[in-house]
Amino acid sequence: MITALRRSIQTEDRGEDEENLIRLAQAGNVAAFGRLYDRHVATIYRYTYSKTTSHTVAEDLTSETFLRAFRAIARRPRDTLNFAAWVITIARNVVIDHHRSGWSRLAVVTDELEPQIDESAGPEQTTLTAMTNATLRSALDQLPADHRECLILRFYVGLSISETAAVMQRTVGAIKQLQWRATNRLRRLVV
Repeated sequence: MITALRRSIQTEDRGEDEENLIRLAQAGNVAAFGRLYDRHVATIYRYTYSKTTSHTVAEDLTSETFLRAFRAIARRPRDTLNFAAWVITIARNVVIDHHRSGWSRLAVVTDELEPQIDESAGPEQTTLTAMTNATLRSALDQLPADHRECLILRFYVGLSISETAAVMQRTVGAIKQLQWRATNRLRRLVV
């Protein structure tokens, strides 16, 4: 499902003005919200997947994020809505709610039992990729929560510095400093 959505996002006409789409969605236009969904679903999915490492759970959390956003968009002030930062903040809360609920400790997710393998890569590349991912995840887990969150938002999810600042409720300068510290710390852990 997500792969097909990514392809459609990459090929869609990006000519529509996002601010106009936000205004229309706030006025109740479902199609405008659908366009916003198409533009941001891959980002939200990457974020929720980075927090759960389960494709199935990430898809569920992504759906819940956009459901909450759809229900709340009309109540947001029109002039101050940075949609990308706002929807990541909702996703962050959805992930926190998911982990607090205890469901993540009880669920057995089938895609974790049978990992998806890129059949176009050879066995050496598949092994190297798996080892690199495991090393990186282990190193990220050793970072303080704010360092880890900053790096995930910036490099895995792909948010800009200003969007990351909005999500983390910090200044742009603070995010630049946090990113610098986090990457240096991560480098020391990986080397």
